[in-house]
This record gives sequence, structure tokens and C-alpha cells, in this order.
Amino acid sequence: MDFADLSRPFVIAHRGGALQVPEHTMEGYRVAVGQGLPVIEQDVSTLADGGLGVMHDGTVDRMTTSSGNVADHTSVSWKQLDIDASATLGGGWPDGLRPPLFDEVLTEFGNRVLLCVEAKSSDAMGPMIDALDRRGIRPASVLLQSFALADCRLARSRGWGVIWLGSTDVAVATAEGIGWIGPEAGRVTSTLCRQAHAAGIKVACHTVNRRHQRDALIAAGVDAIFSDDPVYIAGDAARRTSDLFAHQVWLPGMLADTSRGRFYQDDSSWGFDRSDTAGSTLMGFLAPPDPDAFTLHLDLRLDETRADSRTCCGWIFLSTDDHPYRPPSGSSPGANGYLFVLRGDGNLHVDRVAEGVATALASSTGGAALTMGTYVALRVTVTDSALHFTRAGSVAETVTVADATYRPVPVVHLGSAFAGVRFKSLVFT
Repeated sequence: MDFADLSRPFVIAHRGGALQVPEHTMEGYRVAVGQGLPVIEQDVSTLADGGLGVMHDGTVDRMTTSSGNVADHTSVSWKQLDIDASATLGGGWPDGLRPPLFDEVLTEFGNRVLLCVEAKSSDAMGPMIDALDRRGIRPASVLLQSFALADCRLARSRGWGVIWLGSTDVAVATAEGIGWIGPEAGRVTSTLCRQAHAAGIKVACHTVNRRHQRDALIAAGVDAIFSDDPVYIAGDAARRTSDLFAHQVWLPGMLADTSRGRFYQDDSSWGFDRSDTAGSTLMGFLAPPDPDAFTLHLDLRLDETRADSRTCCGWIFLSTDDHPYRPPSGSSPGANGYLFVLRGDGNLHVDRVAEGVATALASSTGGAALTMGTYVALRVTVTDSALHFTRAGSVAETVTVADATYRPVPVVHLGSAFAGVRFKSLVFT
């Protein structure tokens, strides 16, 4: 497959899909390719001995257990660096991964996977093209990238397609024969896309991790989207009806509204450590089989809480789309749906959320206080006219609300406030 064969818009696995896999690692690229993603991105810098290393930053501090400048490493010392995957990503990834050399990427993936390669250092574009030529890589299978117009000119002069990153200047791109511009997503408009297309120029935007943003960009007319969460952005194929927390790896669409939480290996759960704030995470990979009428079953556990059990809670927010929800004081425009809260005192609450603002609909009183560290079985049932929030087990109660303001509400966010909270055994029926 070549870039010309892709249907538009297509998704580019930014850094290999940095929200799911350790970014810019061979192991991460293999996962991305195994997920069926057709395009993987690399950031390439020149090393001290003329080799080419793949890493986003100009230093190795964030991604490895070492410190210092990328440019100070040789090809030999580069392969001795230790990528601290558990610190940078978390989940079930081992430490001891190594950053790749560009030649390694070309050996394994060249002419087999479409590559989108950025010249990260100012002297990298020429050596990158030399490496591509030396390996016999087809120009039709590669898009080069740079924020520097001089790099784009060099790529074009040597017969390679290139994305002029950060640019919205259609006139200059046309005059230079540059086939792609790559603005930030927030600078994309339908007018820009129409002007670019009229000049024969395509538009790739960065970096997009939410579907409501994706939908607006597709409507504007973009041709390609860079995403750190490419499987989630690419479509609904990965949506599940039960959690996969036991895998202890980040799943498509597990995006931080305020925090990503963490996995707990002792009971294969996911959740939040105790904090003095409220946090939430989108569960984009989860979806009910029928978004208009369903029941969500889950087990929730509160661990440490503040002294006031009325403010400590774990909760489920069911929303109409994947706008982030940042309670209680954060701005959450676009967040609409229903909030289901289990407080530390054992009481249940149901709120309606409009543009991020929660309004109480109903609550229970006199609930039995929770036993810290013990899971509580909960059910949330949504019908076309009502909501039912149930605490099951020996202490059973249900709060019912007749409300149909928002339908469908197929998008799940999980959160906590002023407590350590864990979730597991999420199942839609």
C-alpha cells in the first residue's frame, strides 16, 4: 500500500500511538501495526557519530533512566539507553526497552508499513533521505515532515513528499511544490481546507485524541489526522461491552479528563489513589450494545477517604460524547449526560450534567456506610424515559429518576473525589 491508496481522512499513529504504547519503540510500533494501523510516525535526530536516533525530545530525560542531549549520543550509546516504560506510560509494559535507530525502523517496516518521518533536529532531513535511498524505500510509502521550510524544500528537491508542519500558508506551499500542510488542529477551518484543496494541497492536522474533535475536523475537510490514540480515533471497531483492566495496559480511548488513574495488580482493577481533588478518565473503549437502553454493572471500592464521608465518592458519568468532564470546579463545556455517585456514607446520588454543570435529580438517605477496601456491586440502568441507580448485595437500594433529557448516553467516564477508588468487572447488558 502507498499513501495514494489510503481512503481519506486517514489516521497517523503519532509516535506509534503514545497513549497506548511506549512511544517510539520497536515494541510499540509492532503493536500499532498489529492493530491494523497503516501509518506510523517517527521523530528522527542526528547523533554524534552521524547515526539517526528516533525520539521526540531533544534530551533523553523524559523517556529514559538517563539524562542528557540526544545529539551527544553515538549509535552505540543510544542502544544502551533504558526506556522507563512503566514510569512514562504505566500499565503492563516492561522496563528495559531501547530507543531505535532509524535504520532499524527501515529494516523492519520499510516498504511494508507507511512511514511518516519528521526531521526533529535541524540537520536530520538530508541524512534521513540518504538512509531511505540506501535502503531502497519507495517514496510513495513515505511522507517526510518538518516545521522548517528549508527542510521541505530539500525533501522536494530530492523527490520526496513532505508535510510542512505548523503552516497554513497555502500560497507559499503551492509556490514551493509542497503537497501537504500540517497545522495544529485548532487552526483548521473549512475555509483553509477548501483553499488548500483548490491548490492541490492536502491537510494533515495534529494532534487529535477525542472523537468529538475528530468529527469536527472531518467535517472541515482534513485529509489526515495525527493521533496519540489512533485506534480510538480511527473508528468504533475496538469498542467493547466489558472492561479489560486485567490486562493492565492502556486501552483505546482511556483518556484523561483530569487524570488517567492507574492499574492495581493485586486485584486486576483500575482506579485512583487518594487525593484531595476530584479526577476522572474517559473509558472510550467501552460502549453499550444498545446506547439507548442498557444496564451497566460494575464493582466499586473506596479505600482511603477524607474525614467527611459525604464529599468522598466514586462515580460514573454517562455522556452523549467524549468531551472531557472536569468536576467539580473545572470548566467542562460540551459535557452533557448523567452523573451517578456512590458516597463514602453509602448514599446514592443521580445528577443531570449540562455543559459540565451538575444539577441534583435524586438521592438516597440513610444508606449504610461503606466498608473501606470492600467492593460494592452497582448497577446503572438507562431506558428511554428513566434512570435507575442500584446498590446491590446485602444492603440493597435503588434511586430512580424519570428523566430523558439526554439520549443516547453511550460514553463512559469513571471518577473519584477525595478518596482512593478502584473499579473492576464492568459489563454492559
